[in-house]
Amino acid sequence: MKMTKEYSMVIVGVGGQGILTISDIISIATRKKGWHILGSEVHGMAQKGGSVITNLKIGEELYSPTIPVGGAELLVGLEQNETLRFIQYLKPGGKVISAKTVLYPVGWKKNKKAADEAREKIAENLAKFDAKVIMIDSEKLALEAGLALAQNIVMLGALSQVEGFPLTEEELREALKERVPPKYLEPNLKAFELGIQSMKS
Repeated sequence: MKMTKEYSMVIVGVGGQGILTISDIISIATRKKGWHILGSEVHGMAQKGGSVITNLKIGEELYSPTIPVGGAELLVGLEQNETLRFIQYLKPGGKVISAKTVLYPVGWKKNKKAADEAREKIAENLAKFDAKVIMIDSEKLALEAGLALAQNIVMLGALSQVEGFPLTEEELREALKERVPPKYLEPNLKAFELGIQSMKS
């Protein structure tokens, strides 16, 4: 299959959410297809818990991994604050798949009112952008799959259903099997399928 144009996307979240794993799986699937992929990552101050953005470009001829503001066709967010922080990288009319997850400061979970207000404010601000935003309850689905840490794989499954994304769910599933250690494969595959179903429903 020949790519008619370069496909640009950004994956955002915080350190420890498995953004590198998603990037690796996409890279494996892309190379198996005979295409090129370029990527770059920027980490925040804290390796775990700090802001992380990964740029990925897929195509037959690529020259730079950097995606400028307003240059991405797709944004995948593993945490809502980070989705809002980096939505500026999306092209007008682009697509966003975001986890409903919000990582609050210590103590906020005890203050439900403040937490709910924060979620509402994020939703209000996201709605101001010219983008199609789909929210996925990745935390709930990962727990249903039997592995809380598989929220990233739930999001990968959802990503496979985005119209225009150049890799199929089967190609990503096979790459997932290569990347994930055997002892964690079954719950990760289930998380992947639940991500797919969340988009179809």
